Amino acid sequence: MEAKNLRQKARQNLAGRWWIAVGVAAVAWLLAGTLIGTGFLPKTEIKLSDLDLQKLPILLKAYVFGGAGLIAVVSSALGLAQFILGGVIQLGYAQYLLKEHDRREPQFGDLFSQFERFGQGFAQAFLRGLYIFLWSLLFVIPGIVKSYAYAMTPFLMADHPNLTASEAISASKQMMDGHKGRLFWLDLTFIGWSILSALTFNLGYLFLNPYMNAAHAAFYRDLCARKTQQQEF
Repeated sequence: MEAKNLRQKARQNLAGRWWIAVGVAAVAWLLAGTLIGTGFLPKTEIKLSDLDLQKLPILLKAYVFGGAGLIAVVSSALGLAQFILGGVIQLGYAQYLLKEHDRREPQFGDLFSQFERFGQGFAQAFLRGLYIFLWSLLFVIPGIVKSYAYAMTPFLMADHPNLTASEAISASKQMMDGHKGRLFWLDLTFIGWSILSALTFNLGYLFLNPYMNAAHAAFYRDLCARKTQQQEF
């Protein structure tokens, strides 16, 4: 299935469900830090060094430092939550996306449906991150290639509950053999929407992220269908 067909399938699956999809994706991003597969999530950073503090009134300085301190505390809390909960939330989000694709009435609660597999969820996120980091030490491109090789791991674990983290990562590598370029191209076709989203002070990402991840779910189902056809012949 070509990228345009995958995007069309994603739009069909999102029809009538956009608002819940936006809400689920937003909560998944807050709790997991990264979404399924690869995305164009921007990173913003506030630096006090960018401000000329000497020219600010004393009261305003207090607000600046107080606000920066609050941001640091909130960011640290979110970072800790993402490290602990990110893996299992990814599994829940994958479950939501597959139900959305299969027209099985996805619910917001699906995001939290995998907590009985907390250990395996944590393991898959930790191992994927570790492997990608280690491959990235060989320059950036090997890390990117491996991120695509491991991209189907959450979908596989959501679709096959008996798989361990290591088994799902290995299965994803095998499944993506010969298809990493297809998924990379699928992501590239969203670059225009990503630029437009950035121009809306990133608000457009609220709608772009569910769209991209629905396309990734369609990509996963397409890979499953290809594998079934190969086994038949």
